Amino acid sequence: MLIERVPLTQFNDLLWLMAQESGGMVNLRNPRSGARGLFQLLPSQFELNPDGIGSFGNAVDECRGGIRYILGRYHNAASARLAWQANQWI
Repeated sequence: MLIERVPLTQFNDLLWLMAQESGGMVNLRNPRSGARGLFQLLPSQFELNPDGIGSFGNAVDECRGGIRYILGRYHNAASARLAWQANQWI
């Protein structure tokens, strides 16, 4: 969060989202969708990771990619959590 300059006030929502998406398992893969990582980025989003596909297996990089996706799409983790709760995905 510090690296991506995300306020600590978003921590609980980011943690909740990660728990829903991967249960905190680094490099988790979904064979049906191709989604990967702590925040289950889709292949078209892998570039959000600092080292692209090479970031998988590195928890910090996977978090950075997930945070970049969440902030880019929802602007904050609370909005992403609301979307997840409404749709069961972010």
